[in-house]
Amino acid sequence: MTDEKFELLVKKLETKAEENPGRYRFKVLLLTALGYGYILFFLSLVLVLLTISVLYMTDGNFSSGSLKLFLVTGALSFFIIKSLYLTISLPEGYYLKKNEAPELEKAISTISTQLKTPKIHAIVLDNDFNAAVMQHHKFGLFGPKKNILMIGIPLMSGLSREQFTTVLAHELAHISHSDTSFGAMIYRVRKTWAQLMTSLENNEQFGTFLFRKFIQWFYPRYSAHTFVMARQQEYAADAAAAKVTSPEAVRDTLCTVSIGGQYYYENFFHELFQEGSKTNVVPHPYTQFFSRYQKLNPALANEFLQNALSRESNVEDTHPCLTARLNAVGMKPDIPTNKESAIDFFFANPKAILQQFNQEWLEHNKERWNEQIASYNDAKSRLQELEQSKELDIHGKYEKAILTRNLVGYEPAIPLLEEMIVEFSEERVAPAYLALGNIYLHQEDTAQKGERYVKKAMEIDWELKEEALDTLCEYYYHTGNMEAFEETRIQLEAWPTLLKQFEEEASDLNLDDQYMAHDQAPEQVKEIADNLLPHSEIVEAYFIRKVVSVIPERKIYLLGLKVQVPEAIDQDEYTEQLLDKYSEELEIVDNIQFFLLNGNEEFEAKMKEVEGSQILEKSVHKEHVS
Repeated sequence: MTDEKFELLVKKLETKAEENPGRYRFKVLLLTALGYGYILFFLSLVLVLLTISVLYMTDGNFSSGSLKLFLVTGALSFFIIKSLYLTISLPEGYYLKKNEAPELEKAISTISTQLKTPKIHAIVLDNDFNAAVMQHHKFGLFGPKKNILMIGIPLMSGLSREQFTTVLAHELAHISHSDTSFGAMIYRVRKTWAQLMTSLENNEQFGTFLFRKFIQWFYPRYSAHTFVMARQQEYAADAAAAKVTSPEAVRDTLCTVSIGGQYYYENFFHELFQEGSKTNVVPHPYTQFFSRYQKLNPALANEFLQNALSRESNVEDTHPCLTARLNAVGMKPDIPTNKESAIDFFFANPKAILQQFNQEWLEHNKERWNEQIASYNDAKSRLQELEQSKELDIHGKYEKAILTRNLVGYEPAIPLLEEMIVEFSEERVAPAYLALGNIYLHQEDTAQKGERYVKKAMEIDWELKEEALDTLCEYYYHTGNMEAFEETRIQLEAWPTLLKQFEEEASDLNLDDQYMAHDQAPEQVKEIADNLLPHSEIVEAYFIRKVVSVIPERKIYLLGLKVQVPEAIDQDEYTEQLLDKYSEELEIVDNIQFFLLNGNEEFEAKMKEVEGSQILEKSVHKEHVS
């Protein structure tokens, strides 16, 4: 099922769920029964056939036919059970030991009693800015299960005690046995089917064919039907959290998570890197996160919040958007100020836990970090050199602007890039438009200008199109403009195919193609001709441009060479040797294709028809370069 069909189906099902919630819940229950029933039916069928074959042989009716039946049903039974015996990995991370977090265990116990949730069997800490609950079945869909709570250390560090309690309540509500138990059950089953789908796609065991086709048909439809309920479950989990703490606490938690998550993934490590480059000291990121988050610039915090508020709910995530979740608990957005970290309250020895994560980070990143520090210092030296230079060409000015942006900041880089756009011709400053547009997109009051600049960059230079489209995709997604995001995403995904089509069209030369005069400057043409002069066998050269329909802004030029072939030499062998020689010796840019005109009189005539195509003519008595 395509993404578009999935989205349309979800919207259709949302309407049905609103019109008749009870009927919709019953339909989802039937679908759930169908999924489990299909697998149990085939499993039971082959086991019955196996039992019959065994009984048939033990009853004295042993024959080659009964033996074949036994072997086939036995093998099929074995491989079907094996295909369903899926080893779904436990989450990676640091598994808390008993008494390492007594207050956390106490809080979970209190909330579990309040929300009627089953026991949490394990608590896993990781380095994500997130929290989740997972029900791990030993055998995929079946068998004993463990309830595992996953907690991101950065998330816990950035939240207050009350806010983190809200997160705990939200996650535990997903496995509740209270009045939301059906929605929670669907939430769990949906996760399990997603895991089964992934596992079967990677499982090529004999016997999976009985389930693969069904699951490939079933899962997208089941996923769409349960998507609606999964989103309703998110609202229900927020409501449950509001009862455990308060609507105000839910508001503060949602806003803090929205701001802190963006800061952690987009700014935090970059700031540490800049600071570390000055001191040459490797940081302790997980120990430092809370203090740095406390000092977050209010303007930047507000920008992160506005980004989150501008996003709309979409089918890529069952979580509703921030605005919808705040509305559901009757709250307006706010930027909380946290004076405490939940880590300090819930862990018996928070310093030891944080140091564990710091050490793991250091083991994985020390070498790369040191390389980046060295690179950063080299960049600083290069910037100082450029700043001291009195005259810079266009390449030097662009390098200076980019290094200023990376090392000093956006604001000082803006006038340098703007100056380039004013000073040089448009076709030479496409990278400056892209860099400047990217900067402007980060500021709300200049975002529209930034969008224009990014689009202009890819209009000027096709080579920047992929990067420009990627930049726009990220901008549209973060600002919640999902219509523009989808349109741009489609262009971005289609770009590699267009490039391949272009290569095919560009390399296919025939008389029916359309050709035109080249648009190269005289000095560039002279450089090409001068490059040919040392090769005495080249007597004529023609230079034209081919018109292409795919990516027409990407220019392709043709350089036709006519050579003098010595007598008594095989022409085909000689020209082949020349082509190999020219490939190694001629300094020709990528968008110029060269070939020999010898033996191709029709194409030679075609090139001569184009005005101004001849750029080189040599004879015994004269040499002429035009």
